[in-house]
Order: sequence, then structure tokens, then C-alpha cells
Amino acid sequence: MNASARKGCQVGTVASVVVSNSARNYDKQYDYIVPEALKEEIKPGIRVIVPFGKGNRLLEAYVFKVSDIQDCKALKEICQIIDASPVLSVNMLKLAAWMKYRYICTYSDAIKAMLPPGIGVKSLCMVRLEKTGEVRAVLKNILESLKTLNGECTFDELKALVNSRSLKKYLQELKDLGLVSTYETYSSKVGEKTMRVAYLAMSRDEVLEEIESSRIKKIQQIRILEMLIDNEYISVADIIRFSGVSRGVVETLKKHGYIDYKDIAIKRDPLKDKPVLPTSPMKPTSQQAAVIKHISCEIDKGAFSEVLLHGVTGSGKTEVYLQLIRHCLDMNRTAIALVPEISLTPQMVERFKGRFGNAVAVLHSRLSLGERYDQWRLIRDGKIKVVVGARSAVFAPLDNIGIIVIDEEHENTYKSETTPKYNAKEVARERCRDSGAILLYASATPSVESFYNSSPAEHGIQKGIRLLEMRDRANSMVMPEVELVDMRRELEEGNRTLFSRRLTEEITKNLDSKQQTILFLNKRGHSSFVLCRSCGYTVMCVNCNVSMTYHLHDDRLICHYCGYTVKNPVKCPRCQSNYIKHFGTGTQKVEEEIKKAFSNCSVLRMDMDTTTYKNSHEDILKAFREQNTGIMIGTQMIAKGHDFPNVTLVGVLAADSLLNTGDYRSSERTFQLITQVAGRAGRGLLPGRVIIQTYNTEDFSILSACSHDYHSFYKQEISVREKLNYPPFTNIATIILSGINDRMVFNAAKETKNALEAMPGAKDVMELLGPSRAPLQRIKTKYRWRILIKCGNIDRLINILSQLSDNFYKKKGNNTVGFGIDINPLNML
Repeated sequence: MNASARKGCQVGTVASVVVSNSARNYDKQYDYIVPEALKEEIKPGIRVIVPFGKGNRLLEAYVFKVSDIQDCKALKEICQIIDASPVLSVNMLKLAAWMKYRYICTYSDAIKAMLPPGIGVKSLCMVRLEKTGEVRAVLKNILESLKTLNGECTFDELKALVNSRSLKKYLQELKDLGLVSTYETYSSKVGEKTMRVAYLAMSRDEVLEEIESSRIKKIQQIRILEMLIDNEYISVADIIRFSGVSRGVVETLKKHGYIDYKDIAIKRDPLKDKPVLPTSPMKPTSQQAAVIKHISCEIDKGAFSEVLLHGVTGSGKTEVYLQLIRHCLDMNRTAIALVPEISLTPQMVERFKGRFGNAVAVLHSRLSLGERYDQWRLIRDGKIKVVVGARSAVFAPLDNIGIIVIDEEHENTYKSETTPKYNAKEVARERCRDSGAILLYASATPSVESFYNSSPAEHGIQKGIRLLEMRDRANSMVMPEVELVDMRRELEEGNRTLFSRRLTEEITKNLDSKQQTILFLNKRGHSSFVLCRSCGYTVMCVNCNVSMTYHLHDDRLICHYCGYTVKNPVKCPRCQSNYIKHFGTGTQKVEEEIKKAFSNCSVLRMDMDTTTYKNSHEDILKAFREQNTGIMIGTQMIAKGHDFPNVTLVGVLAADSLLNTGDYRSSERTFQLITQVAGRAGRGLLPGRVIIQTYNTEDFSILSACSHDYHSFYKQEISVREKLNYPPFTNIATIILSGINDRMVFNAAKETKNALEAMPGAKDVMELLGPSRAPLQRIKTKYRWRILIKCGNIDRLINILSQLSDNFYKKKGNNTVGFGIDINPLNML
């Protein structure tokens, strides 16, 4: 299996390893000899350094299994181990193999999703001073520099001190003279006590001048600099995560002298400064008690099963989770609770910490690298019993799992949009099946697929998921009253504002009575597009075929797909007329209009633009709750899970905005969002009201949401799905091909379809559509073509697409065309 031989070896211990970050052509297990000195330490799940390829390049690898074989003379040896204990359990290695198959990804992709970012090792070239001697000036300078660094340092440290482009050449001279030596070592990318932070290398005024003069044109760079203007320093990892940029953007700013780096000590416990008062279990309602009793009995059996808890908003689902998890802990088992949004994590963590204390850890992407690594380490070492977090928390390294809870199971955020394109619900199912655990899905608006799979099939046979329901609110309060407002009539009667007269009346009433209001609009920014009324020109992104969104705070147009930004034009770039205007409405514009209409009220806005910084979600929600802010405006991140007792009014603006997206799930998403945001009203002692504004008062999803009637919505939606052969009656896969040369991408798409049709038996089990241009035809300068596949047999579909993917990457000339597969995607664009 490996090129070079270890002569004379006939019998030995061999480790099968997967090389980290390997290309698809090398995505398989390779056998290496385990040296005698490492036999006691090498075990499945541990990381090692191995020589790889013809050049014996030293790479990080993961051990999958260890065995004795009779003939190992053609194998290479493992060089060294990285960790004192495995980073992956045997069960997690099995999960990685399953993910490779299910999501058509590499072993490395799957493992990367499981481990905390920064845990990977990097190679360090070390330089050691052996002795001094008489040498020419340039070499003497290097020796003196080594002395100042205590005789040993990394190559990069020495290069920074010496500042010589020919350092490698000079070091070789010194090595030939026996004065220095070099060796390779390895270090984890995440340190345990320090982190690298970025700070402004220029004065605040100089940076502002650079931005205002438009010498900096990329919105990603502007965002980073604006973050650093308001902070003494921010960790590089947090900058990348919170601003959504690549490391290259940060490095570019450093290269041009705008920022610099330094290492500082950090705090590693994200919950350290957040004391929580202990709580006791509440007495369950009769409906809660029935659910708890049934699932507790299932937990006692120690066998895998799935349960869908359909509970209306405010029915007390969280209390059910807490009591079931307590039951697991009493049985010495562990638990994972997943939430769909980071904004929900602080609230859920507070409840779980109040009930289970220090047995709780939190995992989500807004933690710093160090915090996330330390939380992961505590879990792996068995010091944590309960993990709460967003999608990636499904990979928490717990043993003996008793239950995994998926709160708001219908949410799209449980599906990854990047490779590997895993669905946390499917991963949770595999983990529960492997551990003999209960998988509890819960939602007031379950996904159509989940509800279908929990409904009795023909002859009353259950499809696999047990359905339990809680139809009443826990505090005996009635569901909020819902009123539908036809905005067409408002327009006919001369009301051209964003708010109907009824909504304006109810907001005024709430402000007078010191009660709170939530306004929901699922579009951020100020205006959707900028149009010249003289010539019809629309400002489009130069990299993507989408219109740019106007943001009032920056007075800039921003592309939400690639981040390209330009100053807001005063005149039309095409005809130079002054008749260029913003059209469409986003949350920024709603905020602006609210402040004009209700000048004395306090307003908060919660969307992607206001939650850039760490803890920003928590700070906004805390301010709304504790300061009794009059109105909160937001996108879908405010629509679910939050519990504000003083919110008695919810206004839904443009309820029909999701209906015409060209996605077969548009009606489902419309129903879910309206129902969820409406459920934020009347959760305390005061009754709630909901005003829904729409131009489409006849759509069944909107009407069902108005009456809080999930069953009516489901009955109509499942009928449509069956007639059109959409999931859950089939599986849909998308193949997206992309590249900078449109003709080349199109040709690759045609060849891909021909290859699919040529596969034995493929035409009998699949329906092919395309290739056609993707709805988003160009993103980040790359043209996109799409092929849609419908197939009822998921295993057959996976096998066909796996073979197609392997053949595509083996073919020469395809390295300039991107190739992506997503099975049952939640985003069809």
C-alpha cells in the first residue's frame, strides 16, 4: 500500500490510518507499521505523524484500527504520536465512516466536523544553536540572534528577527559548518493559555480616513476595521467567525499595515462570569406528565427509538426536556440538547445550568477557539454529562448517551451548507442508534417529513417515529388572537406606510400600557435594491448576479453573497440622473420608520447586522427583557424559542414574502415562521394579539397559521407534495457545477448528466432535470449550473452519486470546475 519498504519485517502490528486534509483521490485508509516503542500508546482514535507519498512528506493522520498481520515488509513506519489519549472514540470513528458514505465526503471532511476548530497540528521547523565559530558578518548575525532566543526557536521566529530573504541558504551554510541544526516538530493550532489577537496598527482617525475615502473597497475589510475601532483588540479567530471572512482577508489587512497581531492570555470558561440561580423541577401539567412518563419508559428500555413531540408554543417543552434529562442522569447516562439558533443558546444554557449546575457544557460557533477547545476537552474527559449547543454540538464526545433532544426540529439551520453537508438530525439518529438512546424531535410546527414519518401509515402501521402531542399552553393561557390585514386594501385607501392602521393602533396601545411589541420581517438591511427610475438601471454586484442591498448605517450597497461593497450612488451610474432611489424594505428601514412614527419609544433591532460581535445575541435579548424596551424588530432569529412575559403584541410584516421563492418548501416555511413568531405573544399573564400584514390573504399556509392549525396546514401540504412527487415521497439531490468559465461549466454539466444516464439501471430509478442555470446564476465570480435528481431509494441514490463523484474527480481537466452534491438540500438556490 505504501511505496517504500521496511526490509526484513514479516510479522508486525499495523495501524490503518486516514491522512488529514487528504485530496479525494487519497481518501482511504493506509496501513503503517507501529514501532515497538509506540505499541502501548497506539490505539483507535489517536493522532499520529506519518510519512506520506513518494516524497515521504510528514502529515497528521488518525488511527482507525490496529491489527497484527503476517507480512508487513512493504509498509512505512509511524513516526510519532501527537496526543496522549484518543481524540475520537471508536463510536465516533464509525460515525465518520457513515458520514463519508451518506454525505459523499472525505474521511477528513467528516472528522473535521467532529473536532473543535484549531485542534489540527501544524509543522514547525526548529533551529538550534550547537556552537559558535568565526563566520562572516551575515552568518554571525544569525548566530547572535539565536543566542538572544535562548539558543533555539522556530524558523519563522528567527526570520522575523533576522529579516533576511536568504535565511534558508544561510542556515544551510551554518549546518554544513556544524554550528546549527534543524529539526521538525509539531504544535496544535490552538494554544491552551494564549490566543492571537488583532489590533489597529494605525490610529483610529487614519483608519476612518482610509474607509471614508473609499481606498478600502471590500466590505469584509471595512467590517473588521470597524470592529477593531471599537475594541482594543479582538481574537483573530473571532474576527473570522463573527465577520464571516476567510483568514486571507485578515492577513491582507496585516500585510498593508492596517492591523497587527499579538498573543495574550485568555479565559477559557464561557460560563464563568454568568452565575445562574439553581432551579427545581416544576410540577408538570397532565399533558407534560404523559409525555415524560412515556419517554422515560422508553429510556429505561435502553433501546433506540424516535419520538416527535408536537407541542404548541408555550406548552412547556423545555421543562419536559429537563425532566427527561434528569431521568437519564439518574441512570448514569448523558444527554445532548440541540437548539437551532445561537441566539437561543444563552437562554437554554441558563435553564440547563440552573437545573444541572456544572454538569453542563456549551458548544457553538460563537465561542472563542480556546473556550470551544476546553469545553470539548471537558466533555471528552468525562467531566460533563449534559451538552447544550447549536448544530455542531451533535458531535459532542459523550459516552453512554441516553437522549438527544432536537428543539425546533423543523429549522433549516440543522442542515450544514458547507462540506460535509450533514443534517444534524440524521447524525443524531446514527448516534442514538449506536448508543441505544432516545431521539426526541420537538416543535410547534414540525417539518412535513417528520410529521409524515410519525403518522400511522396504511392499516395503522407506524412509520418509525412515535408522535406525542401537547395541545395546550402550560400556564393555562389561551393562544393569542390573530388578525389578518389585507395590505392591498390599505394601499387603496391611501395608506402608503409600512404599517397598517390596525398595527399602528395596537402598537400605540402597547406603548401606552408599557407592554412590549415584536415586529418581524425576514429581510435585513434597509432596502432590497437600488433602481434608477429614469433608465431602469439596478445596481448589481460585480461578482454575483444579484442586486445589492442598501444599508443605512454604512450608507453603502452590500452584496450579501460575496461581501462586495460600494458607496451609495447619488447619481445613476448609467445615465447620471438624480432619479435613483431605494426600493424594498428591510429591518433597518422598519427601524427607521418606527422611530419616525413613535418618536418617544425605545427600539432594538436583532438581525445579522446587529449580532456581529460575541455575546451580541445575549446582550440584545437581555436588554429587551430587563430594560422593558418598547419594540424589538428582527428577522427569523427572533421568531422562535424566546420567552418574554411582557410581549403582548406581535406584528408580522410582509407575511407572504417567502411564498414566491421557487422552493417547494416555501409554503411550509411561511407557515412555520408566522406560527413561531406569533407564539412569542401572550406567554405571560397578559393575553397576546398578533397582526399579520400580507398582500395574499387567500394562501392556505397563512390562513392555517392565523388559526394555529398545524393539522389543517399539514393535510393540504402533504396532498400537494404527493401529487408533485416531492419529499417525503421521494428524495431530491442537487448537483451544482461552478467555475469562472461559463462554457466550461456548462460542458461539464452536460457530461455529468450523460454520465448519470449511462449508469446501469439509473434511468429506471431516477428522474433527471437539467442541466439548467442555477437560480443564483453567478456567485463570487463563478457561474453555476444545476442538475436535479429525484429518486425514491436513498441508498441507490447515494451509491450512484458516489460513483459519479469519484469518476468526476479522476477525470483530467475537471480541476477548474467545482462539483458539489447535496441530497435533500434545504436551499435549492
